[in-house]
Amino acid sequence: MKRFQAVITADMVNSTGFAREDAALWLEELIKILRESTVVKWTLKPEIYRGDSFQGVLKNADDAMHVAVLARAAMRSNSPHTDLRIAIGIGKTELVTDRAGTSDGEAFRLSGHLADHIRLQKARIGIALPVPSEPLNATLDLLETVIENWTTAQSEVIVALLQNQNITQIAESLHISQSAASQRVAASKWWAIENFLATFPKHLALYTKR
Repeated sequence: MKRFQAVITADMVNSTGFAREDAALWLEELIKILRESTVVKWTLKPEIYRGDSFQGVLKNADDAMHVAVLARAAMRSNSPHTDLRIAIGIGKTELVTDRAGTSDGEAFRLSGHLADHIRLQKARIGIALPVPSEPLNATLDLLETVIENWTTAQSEVIVALLQNQNITQIAESLHISQSAASQRVAASKWWAIENFLATFPKHLALYTKR
């Protein structure tokens, strides 16, 4: 039996409100972070398409929310007005080529359909599964209330935390004191994000065990 995989389809919010060079640079830097992450593994590493969007396929669907939060934090660290819409499709993949754009399967179709309609929902991270998953999506509304309040400084800290950096490393990389780093971590409500990401595989398992 084929294992469930997660297809991530994302596009920039308000990309036309910034200089084209800036938006392109921010997206390229984000793709680099995702591709080089040692925390998650990709079946197909994310690639940019249509200028302000990207798509990738994860080996383990359990990592989908980690990637989504990391991607949004990385984009939001550039400006208080930058963000992403992220459509996660979780299901089977019948055809996986060397590019997400030419691959096909349940997960690709679910992600693509959600990406076309995600503007209709309040949360900017959405999950589409082969079965109804309203309770899971309701938790994403609560997650949104945390993420939407991150400042650029707090977003920088979240990116570092999701790459397994500790307070000392964060302070050194951002050239701030450890006290300032700790304050940003607390203000970002990291404790809630960390707990949600740790328990996400259990939430997902309720819908993918079939």
